[in-house]
Amino acid sequence: MGLFKKKKQVAKTNKTASENNETAKLKLFVTIVNKGLADPVAKLFQSAGSSAQFIERGNGTASKEIRDILGIEDTSKDIIFAIITEERAQEVKPDLQAFFKANKYNKGIGFIIPMTSLIGVKLYQFLTDSL
Repeated sequence: MGLFKKKKQVAKTNKTASENNETAKLKLFVTIVNKGLADPVAKLFQSAGSSAQFIERGNGTASKEIRDILGIEDTSKDIIFAIITEERAQEVKPDLQAFFKANKYNKGIGFIIPMTSLIGVKLYQFLTDSL
């Protein structure tokens, strides 16, 4: 019998960037505010690390009788859609609450929808500001 050295098995370390880094969960943070308040709210999300904010105009659906009872004259609303990581969404909540409390006209509602799927590594990198 001859002496032979066994070759050591070398584990492959060439992993892609997405395999090395944990992916952060993305959320869609929807905020509905009175008309004209969309820009400050979008800037709040941008400063919190959201790389994409979309603003849409909307109208309330209450009838005139209900609006008269509640004392609501204008039903025009701004809707802000912000894509943000789960961690940053939790960080921006107190700032959004402070914005609503800062002025009696800063009224609105916000809610978070989890994003369960996304196609494309580049799109994910853009949305998480990791390009």
